[in-house]
Amino acid sequence: MAKRKPKIEDESLDAFLTRIHGKGIIAPAAQALAPRSREVLSTPLSLDIALSGGIPDGTICLITGKPKSGKTTLCLELLRNAQLANRPTFYINIEKRCTPALLSTIKGLDPAKLQVVPHQIDKPLTAEDYLNIIERISKTQKKAVVVIDSIAALSTMTEQEADIGSNKDMAGPAKLLSAFFRRAQQIVDTQDVILIFISQMMTNREPRGPKWMEKGGIAIQYACSVWLKVTWTKQWDKNEETNAPDGHDMHITVQSSALGRPLLPCTLPLRYGIGIDTVRDIVTTAENLGLIEKAGAWYSVPMFAGKGDPPKFQGLARLSNFLTDNPDKLKRLETEIRDIVLPQAETNEKETKKKGKKNE
Repeated sequence: MAKRKPKIEDESLDAFLTRIHGKGIIAPAAQALAPRSREVLSTPLSLDIALSGGIPDGTICLITGKPKSGKTTLCLELLRNAQLANRPTFYINIEKRCTPALLSTIKGLDPAKLQVVPHQIDKPLTAEDYLNIIERISKTQKKAVVVIDSIAALSTMTEQEADIGSNKDMAGPAKLLSAFFRRAQQIVDTQDVILIFISQMMTNREPRGPKWMEKGGIAIQYACSVWLKVTWTKQWDKNEETNAPDGHDMHITVQSSALGRPLLPCTLPLRYGIGIDTVRDIVTTAENLGLIEKAGAWYSVPMFAGKGDPPKFQGLARLSNFLTDNPDKLKRLETEIRDIVLPQAETNEKETKKKGKKNE
């Protein structure tokens, strides 16, 4: 007598899921949710501290802030760090803010390795075109770092075909972004891609006065695991020679972090024509930790003392120039800061480098 074939209804859950989706679709939590070893994209020192280490792979990041606060410059700094880690870099230049002059201010950024979209195109791209390009990059370019500047400038096909002022598709970009994030999140995670979205802040009319709000809808705030908000800026003192400030401080609040707690503040010095002033950032952080001592206008660095007295410098500019001329001492100071504030992040970075060498 022939054996009766088991009915589909009699299948166990494991057998059913394996037949439909393949082996490994379901597993115990200890196995399915086991932490993955991921690389972390480094950011400027103060921001690294506020983020508890940086921006990990498989992250959607949102950077918001008022106009001319330094969002684009910060993103170019992140792309420079990605290039130093030999990662593919892309810039979706929707607002045409990325120019050769701006790229030349970021020391270490190689324009030849930076892919920019669009490039010499005859017709304007729609929001649908841009999002399809971003999705294709995420699918095909593993470990890519993509900057989208900005979602506030996305214009849907319906909006471009309608007359100005018709308001036919007011909520179109927000709905489109919501659909994009539902599709993109799994791709970004599996491909270890980092998507960095820039969003502008606009004012809404309120009875109690104007209120600054982020453009692009709520969906991106749910989708992003890293959200940086440039809350305000402060101009530096005027340069006596030019009678104008040389830069401003970017005050950033970490609304959410993929590696640590939220709502930690940090301040990044942005020097006009140069970008983020990393030397000034390191000096300020070292001073806050007591690694650099200040008395009046004089600075001293005890860790550089050797057998004699520690070197002294009159004014921040002279100390910055000394560290710029001695990159080994600057690196030593930065490493000391990271060992104090981010010991676990430094350990993870060393382990990642060891694994990379073994794979080579």
